[in-house]
Amino acid sequence: MSTYSSTDHLAVKNVLSRYCEALDLKKWDLLSDVFLHDVVADYPFNSDLRGVEAVSKAIQNRLGPVRTHHSLTTQSITFSENGKSAQTSTHFIGVHFGQGPHEGKMLSAYGRYMDELVLIPAKEGDLEGVPGASGVWRIKKRTVAFTQRIGDEKIMKEF
Repeated sequence: MSTYSSTDHLAVKNVLSRYCEALDLKKWDLLSDVFLHDVVADYPFNSDLRGVEAVSKAIQNRLGPVRTHHSLTTQSITFSENGKSAQTSTHFIGVHFGQGPHEGKMLSAYGRYMDELVLIPAKEGDLEGVPGASGVWRIKKRTVAFTQRIGDEKIMKEF
């Protein structure tokens, strides 16, 4: 019998959405509310990242010269039998807008986030806006796979 609450489904979705918010608003400190401190991540542009600081730095280096808009689409969430972990597969579209000499150019990335999340105890009264959740969820392991990239790759370079 599973021990997760139906509101845990929403709590997991919120964590994945918070990731997009962090990137699009360039609020890098939010990434510590997405990933475990010792997360392991594999991105096509930087594999074998270890720790939230390494993930944050790699993303900042990659997205520094562009503005972005990330959208999450098709998604599946599967909770473990004990309700303490979850596996997710989330399709995304990330649009990157060129700046400076690349103004008006775009690069669209299509792909999938494949995540392993774990449940951790909430701090006093903090269920991250999801009353009834079993605690808070964080990504323990992330793998990112691109399906297709369309546009001008040059906009991703610093200017």
